[in-house]
Parts: sequence; C-alpha cells; structure tokens
Amino acid sequence: MYLKNLSIILVDTQLPENIGLVARSMFNFGFEKLKLVNPKVDWPNEKALAVSVDASSIIENASIYSSLREALNDETYSIAFTARKRDMNKEFFNSNEVIQNVSSNLKKENIAVVFGGESSGLTNDHLSLVSKCATIDTHTNFSSLNLSHAVNVFCFSVFNSLTKIGDNASFNNEIQTNQNDLLYFFDHLEKELEERGFFQPPEKTTKMKQNLRNIFHRADLNDREIATLRGVVTVLTEYKKS
Repeated sequence: MYLKNLSIILVDTQLPENIGLVARSMFNFGFEKLKLVNPKVDWPNEKALAVSVDASSIIENASIYSSLREALNDETYSIAFTARKRDMNKEFFNSNEVIQNVSSNLKKENIAVVFGGESSGLTNDHLSLVSKCATIDTHTNFSSLNLSHAVNVFCFSVFNSLTKIGDNASFNNEIQTNQNDLLYFFDHLEKELEERGFFQPPEKTTKMKQNLRNIFHRADLNDREIATLRGVVTVLTEYKKS
C-alpha cells in the first residue's frame, strides 16, 4: 500500500517519550519513515527507544535535521497539522480532506506530514514552507491533541482509507507541484530579492518571505510553471539596460 512513501516529521519535540509513542503509532499502521527536526532531547535517546517497544527500528533509523527546510528536501508534497489557524493567508483543510488527498496520491508521491512541538506547535515560518495546512476535527470544547495522539489519529485514518481504496484507486485531486522544485524557487527568488534590497525594513524580512511563499503555495503551480517563474527571475536579474 505504498506506506514507505510517507514521512512523519516532528519539529522541536521536547519529550523523548512522545517520540517513542509516535514511532509506536507509526508501526501499528505500517509507516516507517520518521524525521526529527531540531529535537530538544539528546539523540539517540534511551527513553524514546524504551517507549517505542516493538517500533525500535523506527527510532534507530530516524533521520535528524537542523531545519524543516532541510527535512523537506526529498519530499514531493507536505502537509502540516496545527490546531490553531495563524494570522497568515494560508489555505487550511479539515482532516477528512487531507486523508483523501494523501490516500489518493501516496502511490506515486513522497508525502511528508509535519507536526509541531508540544508547547507551541509550528511557527508561521514552518507553515510557510509546507504545501498545505490542516486541522484534525475534534469536539469544539477542546481542540488540542497530545502529539502522539494526533499522529496516531492521522496514521490510522490513512491506513483505513488505503485499505478501503486498495489498488483500484482513482487518483482524483492529483498533486501538481513538486515540493522540492517550489522550495528551490523560494531560495532563488529570496536570494535575488535580498541582494537587491527588497526586504525593507530588515525587521520585516521574515514576515515578507512568509507572505511571498504563501502567495505561490495558493497558486498551486505545476512543475512547468515553476520552471517558467525561475526563468523569469533569472532573466530579470541578468538584464542590464543599454
């Protein structure tokens, strides 16, 4: 069922026990790839390994990254789960929409699902890097889920959906944009804008970059369109008036 094509990414995780429990949830439903971004614990970690029980191989093979940008480098598409809608113009989906999207595209895409740390979740800068944002549907009284519980709900939902779909899935809502191509476009555009003094005043640089990224995420560009935009940036930066 192509479960190896999905990565769970944990950002700024503070408790080793949560990492172990996440690995256990992944193992319950056949997922193997765990990426840790800037974990706030010593690694390797015996507590995480002990809590993971039979999922020790996931802990032992977890990849460590210093930034979310680096962790997304080999992914086609990414979805961030957050309980709070931030003050940014980012498209949000409910969990049912996300499960359908992931299940329909997992056969042929590398998909990353991103979860934030226990205390403050994902920052706006993190969210500006991912393809889409999502929330897990909960009772209105209390929307905050424990990290490992959120991952467990997601993994079960995708596994259940894939089991129903089987190998006869009709791939609707196909992913059009390669995440990595878009991230490289961001790098290219932001570098050229920085060199030309676009980000003014300097203290607003981070917010301005987030706004630019979100504009292009909302456009749902395909690979050819991204290549065209990179060509436009290259021509403009090389052009000299006679």
